[in-house]
Amino acid sequence: MALDPADDPWTLQLKQEWMSADTTRLDWLSACLDPYDAVTGSMPTTLEKRRIEMAGKFPTPSWLWPKPKPSDLPYVTAQNMANFFDSGGLLEIAEELRSFVKDKIFPDIPIMVGIDHSATAGVLSALAERYDSRTLSVVVLDQHFDAIPLSVRLEGAARAGVPFSPKAIPVGFSDQFCCGNFWAYLMDGGILLPSNLLFIGVTDYPEQEEDPQKNRYRKAYRDFEERGCGFFPRQRFEGQYHESLSLFLHDKIKTPYVYVTLDLDVGSYAGTYAARYMDRPGISKENILDIAGMITEECRQGKFRIVGLDIMEFNMHFLGIETPDGIKDRTLDLVEEFITALT
Repeated sequence: MALDPADDPWTLQLKQEWMSADTTRLDWLSACLDPYDAVTGSMPTTLEKRRIEMAGKFPTPSWLWPKPKPSDLPYVTAQNMANFFDSGGLLEIAEELRSFVKDKIFPDIPIMVGIDHSATAGVLSALAERYDSRTLSVVVLDQHFDAIPLSVRLEGAARAGVPFSPKAIPVGFSDQFCCGNFWAYLMDGGILLPSNLLFIGVTDYPEQEEDPQKNRYRKAYRDFEERGCGFFPRQRFEGQYHESLSLFLHDKIKTPYVYVTLDLDVGSYAGTYAARYMDRPGISKENILDIAGMITEECRQGKFRIVGLDIMEFNMHFLGIETPDGIKDRTLDLVEEFITALT
């Protein structure tokens, strides 16, 4: 899913540099335009052994790709991206993806690799229609709880001095559907039930004692918790966590069908250096595979059936990079082992 409608200066700079660069001498991975090419090209044997058939790419306008065509240079601007969000363009793509899954994937199990996490909403809308929202749980591995209104999150980021955050919410700003709030869209629309959503590895979970100015953010977060969302924050992985994590999964998953979604930033700086937003260190590769293993074990015991999975938020510009001091991105290794564990 080559959908990357980001309007932050860093991402736009990467895209503009790509469109202006000579890419003819790049190795195959550096030349890959999207996650589909990278994943299918790096692990063909694994995909064959797991009997995963390639369904092809969901069509996306090239100016929204992570590596747009050189001819798209005039269109890849912050204003165009903002107009795309404000016009509801991202939600339209999610709805088109829902139809794509229904028409091209079902009755098979969908497996998606992509960038903008909001695309998960399209797949889950199709699955909720197929299985009924009351029978579908979603396990989310992500550093961020993508249900907070963007205005609230930006307000907190500006106060904390996060790079590229606005000093004030722009005039006319609206909380349009995006990768930062799509879980709220799915819950508020009745597509998914809050009690069937499990968020693991979140680092933005509000602490008990906070600056009173952050109460709006904390209230937004805790309101979803009161509605039934389950959280297993990153700090719970410190020390012995296996028993409490296993109990969390066992107690929270009460449905016959489960979808698993991995946002790569959940493993930031732990071998994963090619996630789109890496604002702080995440959990380890071992932690992530432990989660996958526990889900698979529950599935083998007949508690539920996995009806889909995805791996999102790839940063195609950093995939496979190696620094001068020997630090190498191992994102594709994680992706291969995660897919293997769950299929």
